[in-house]
Amino acid sequence: MIAKSRKVLMGLLLTGMGLMIPCYLFTALNTLFSPWELYSRNHGILLALTALCMAGLVAALRAADRHEAFFARHEKKILIAAAVLYFSVQMIMAHVLRFIPKTDAEQCFTAAQLLVDTGTFGNNERSWIYFTRCSNNIGFIYVLASIFRFFGMIGWHDRFLQAALVCTLLFTVGLLCSARILRRLGGVKAQARLLILFSSCLPFLYCTTELYTDAFSLAFPSMILYCALRIKESPSFRLRVLWAILFALSSFIGAQMRFTAVIASIACLIVWLFAGRISLTALCAAALCGAFMLGGALTDAETARHLNPEDVERRSLPLMHYIAMGLPVQVDEGYGQYGEGGWYIFTTSFEDPKERDAALLEEVIDRIYYLRYPSRLLHMMSRKNLSTFGNGTFMLNEVIEADEPTPDNPIKQIIFETGAGYPAYYHLTTALLVAQMLLACLACLQAIRRRDTSCAAIMIALVGAFMLLCIWETRGRYFFQFQMLLLCAAALYAPRMRKA
Repeated sequence: MIAKSRKVLMGLLLTGMGLMIPCYLFTALNTLFSPWELYSRNHGILLALTALCMAGLVAALRAADRHEAFFARHEKKILIAAAVLYFSVQMIMAHVLRFIPKTDAEQCFTAAQLLVDTGTFGNNERSWIYFTRCSNNIGFIYVLASIFRFFGMIGWHDRFLQAALVCTLLFTVGLLCSARILRRLGGVKAQARLLILFSSCLPFLYCTTELYTDAFSLAFPSMILYCALRIKESPSFRLRVLWAILFALSSFIGAQMRFTAVIASIACLIVWLFAGRISLTALCAAALCGAFMLGGALTDAETARHLNPEDVERRSLPLMHYIAMGLPVQVDEGYGQYGEGGWYIFTTSFEDPKERDAALLEEVIDRIYYLRYPSRLLHMMSRKNLSTFGNGTFMLNEVIEADEPTPDNPIKQIIFETGAGYPAYYHLTTALLVAQMLLACLACLQAIRRRDTSCAAIMIALVGAFMLLCIWETRGRYFFQFQMLLLCAAALYAPRMRKA
């Protein structure tokens, strides 16, 4: 009976992993072939580039496998070199692309600076209006304020570069955690493949300059999965508890910058539960609950010093607001990149929160009913999927160029939407992203054929990210948080070696 139950659970776990394949295969094909005009992509060029990028990446992965002995011999040096290279380039890019934050990023920077300089941000009218509406960004204020306070104490007052430095350090930690995850799952070869795939994600070279939640939260899914692996490996209960605490802290801190970081934590719990590791699941679930309850209470208490909790509860945009934004039933209707949209105006037009929530719920129900036909649902999902996944630049330039969109240096000429080199850059990065998705699908297929669930947490986390972005308000930046995990999945693909 026990053996039969384990077999059923193993089958369910493999099925959960396998869901990653249709999700990202649909995404890749939709990006290449869907007829929607968003991003002004040239289908022929994109298809040809994708084929070239796929062939180039597979060739590079084969080359890495052939030189396994070299990578094993110089493993530490290569990791250190990769970390130093990215750190150096990203800090140079922060100098080259330096900007004054605008829109949401500006609100967070302004509030954090007010908190450090005056002790509060709640008495600033703009901050009060914004953060009683967008309470999801309050945790990010405290992260920025902690950075500004720390460096202020040692006499460094350039807050833009302070934030860029910490974001770059977080990226470095994410890179190293991703590399060690692959080292454990696939050996030195898989780790070498990952570093090659990191180099194929060109936005990694400047992403830490964005200084918004997209970049700050990037490393946390990898950190969470690395802690999870260390919990599983730990020989003693004391070490398991220590890594469980780090697992929970990574989850909580990552959630303060972007709550979707917890998708990686949930994926780990699902894998352990279906693998029959009940004690491990209970330990980590308890650590997570403790971190979020205690950390949440402390965060709420700090927020209550600056904003009236009643104002936040009454004015904060509810979950249904974001779900309604994620159900566009007309081609030109606004959510993310399509049209202007009127959801913010609609949601904020109600004085009574109950009336607002009832109106949003009714709107969501009406839209779901409208989408009851498969053709309508597919029509909407195709447009939305393209909006989310169809831009390999991840639209990180959106925040950077909000200050001054003029591409006044060679780097900006490439990454800014108005730059001369942007069309070529867009098509190349998007082709690489599609190739990375296809490699991840192949890796998942290989693992399922071997009935290997060691990478299940990575695949299930990617499924979770896909599902969330199917039902939520979306933009081209929102998947970027999971890009390291996508590359981890792709790096598990073991290309067949050609016979000499």
